[in-house]
Amino acid sequence: MAGNSFKQYLIIFISFSFIQSQNVLKTIPIIEELGCGNCHSGVNVSTILLNRAPDLSYAGLKYNEAFLFDYLKSPQKIRYNIGNSRMPNFGFSDDEALALTKYLMSRNILPDGTSIQSKSIKSNNNGFDLIHQEYQCTACHTLNGVGQLKSTDLNTASVRLQNNWLYDLLLNPDLYVPKKSPMPKFFEEGDLNDEKNITKMIGFLSHISKDKMIELERELNKSKQKYPKISKKNGKNIFLSQNCQACHKMNGEDNWFVSHNAPDLTAQKMKTKPIWLMNYLKSTPPIRPNGYFPGTGSRMPNYNLTKVEIEKIYTWLGKGNLKTKFKTISPFQSQKVNKLLNDHYSCLGCHQLNGRGGKIGPDLSNVGNRLTDGYIKMAIEMPHMVMPESIMPKIEIPQNLLPLVQSFLSNNKNNNNVKYANLISTPPYKIDNAYKSNCAPCHGLKGDGFGFNASNLDVSPGNFTDGKKISLRSDNALYDTIYGGGRIMNKNHFMPPWGQKFDKKEIVEYVSKIRKFCECEPPDWSKN
Repeated sequence: MAGNSFKQYLIIFISFSFIQSQNVLKTIPIIEELGCGNCHSGVNVSTILLNRAPDLSYAGLKYNEAFLFDYLKSPQKIRYNIGNSRMPNFGFSDDEALALTKYLMSRNILPDGTSIQSKSIKSNNNGFDLIHQEYQCTACHTLNGVGQLKSTDLNTASVRLQNNWLYDLLLNPDLYVPKKSPMPKFFEEGDLNDEKNITKMIGFLSHISKDKMIELERELNKSKQKYPKISKKNGKNIFLSQNCQACHKMNGEDNWFVSHNAPDLTAQKMKTKPIWLMNYLKSTPPIRPNGYFPGTGSRMPNYNLTKVEIEKIYTWLGKGNLKTKFKTISPFQSQKVNKLLNDHYSCLGCHQLNGRGGKIGPDLSNVGNRLTDGYIKMAIEMPHMVMPESIMPKIEIPQNLLPLVQSFLSNNKNNNNVKYANLISTPPYKIDNAYKSNCAPCHGLKGDGFGFNASNLDVSPGNFTDGKKISLRSDNALYDTIYGGGRIMNKNHFMPPWGQKFDKKEIVEYVSKIRKFCECEPPDWSKN
């Protein structure tokens, strides 16, 4: 079988395969297509995206740098044959996008047995007929206003992809295109006529992309001049902190998150109010500015969901049945609770309230808009039961004051302007031990008191590297401070009491950690 008849047969086969694939896609729940379970617990992990999302192991050989920079800031739909799957918007700033671009452009691990050869391809205005008529690529692709948008748009092919990559892709589609794709193999390596035609086709695609490439490269160069110190190391941390490997393959790189980096969705409707949840799915504003696990910098991206998609997700999340309802408290009672939170309890060591406090946990200024009364009650009284992975300790609040605190938070519905921490100025880190999770946000990775949350506090966290000061404190004093919080030792009340979360052995280990930081012994009088 050869010539036009063969090509026509392929086109019929491709069209049939596309229709079949679309029928399959329609049966997949949107929660799986979006890959929610790849980051959230309480949802089945999806293997769909691992087949659909591009392999980034060789991104530096595949993509144009200027395109990557632009795309990371504002992802656009590229492939139209993957159902509801899409690249979400992480809201990267220019410096964050530049860092991630540099990292991805450094990746060049190709599949075994493959290599990208350098080809001399010149921009030309001839080649449309080859694409449209000779090989009938427009049966699945659009180009110059003709064709079918069943796959990628060829008008932007040379914007996205390097010419050498395009050449090898057309020559060997089976190496780079998912196995279930109907992308055919038209060309044979070593056939001079085929190779000449490929060169003409790519030259034409390059020609029509010229102006767009100039525009994108101009913006990239502006950012490079503005942020000359940005490195691929910064980008690597961003790639890992956002759990990109949950969807994209990346050979030669360890994953920061073994399981997930986002909240459990099992009881989401018990936790959040319906109106808030529906609005959240529209725009996904920050809740934990420094990541679900503090310090990791993980973000909930915006999927630009349609109204119908939001309704489907909301329905999938099930029902809530926490019927607890708090009464409105008086202005006097509200002032009393506000003072307790600001000056007595340790809540503002981690949470913001009306512009004051830490940025580890969610802002409390409008928590009444987000959380149900039942969940607020449980989160305060039993934090480790409803949030087993959270660093939040249990705060001992007197029984006569507990309902007032709960009601205060329930009725706290002020506006806030929470923003995600910049991933360059506040570098994310991997949580691989208890100190990094619980202590480093304030006391710093090196114990020097310069954790990412330190700048948000009225009083600087303790500097464990100050051997002169720490050597004056007994191990018992350090133990009691960790167990009972700063207030019990006449220190700052923002230091939480960890005694309800850590057992004796764990607290002793933290004391030993502090001794290693200070490289000092306790005072002699305390050793007996």
